[in-house]
Amino acid sequence: MSIHSATSTGSETRSYPKFHPHITLAAPPSSSTLTLEQLREAISNSLSANLQVSFKSVNTGNHFFRSVYISIEPTPGLVSLHTQIHNTLNLEPRTPLFPHLSLCYITDEDDAKKEERQRWKNQLEASSRIRYTGSSRNGIELNCCGDDAVDDWITGFTAYEIWFVDCVGPVESWSVLDKVRL
Repeated sequence: MSIHSATSTGSETRSYPKFHPHITLAAPPSSSTLTLEQLREAISNSLSANLQVSFKSVNTGNHFFRSVYISIEPTPGLVSLHTQIHNTLNLEPRTPLFPHLSLCYITDEDDAKKEERQRWKNQLEASSRIRYTGSSRNGIELNCCGDDAVDDWITGFTAYEIWFVDCVGPVESWSVLDKVRL
C-alpha cells in the first residue's frame, strides 16, 4: 500500500509508510527465539490448496497498526490456520481484531488526534476506492484501480502464499524472510 492522504494535515514521516497488504497470522514477541524452521513447521499441518478471503467492512481503529483496515470474514480455514500456528508454537495470540487487512498506518500521536484516520477513510469513499453493497450496506467492495472507468471491484481474494516477515523497526524496513505456497 502506498496511498497517501490528499487532505493530510502535514503528516509525519511515520504516517502512510509503504507496505504489502497482509493478514497477520502470528506475531511472536521480539524476545522470541523461534526459528524460521519452527515457524514453517507450525503452518505445515494446516496448509490447504488456497485460502479464500472475504471482506466484511472497512473500519477505522485507534492504533497505528489498525488505523484504517478491512475486517475479514473469519472463515473456518483462516481461523483453523491461526489456531494451529499458536497451538503448535505455544504462543498467546497477539493479533488484535483478527482477521483484518490494514489499508494504511497513521501515527498514534498528532495525526490521529487530528482525525486523520477517519479523514483517510472518507477520502477512500469519496474517491470511489470503496463502496458498500446490499440493502443495509453490510457488504464492502474495494476498487483496486481507484478509477471509475475501470471495473476492478473485488469483495475478497484467494491467498496463495504465507510470508514470514521480520517486522522489527519502521514499517518500510520490514524484510521478507521466506514465502510458502499454499
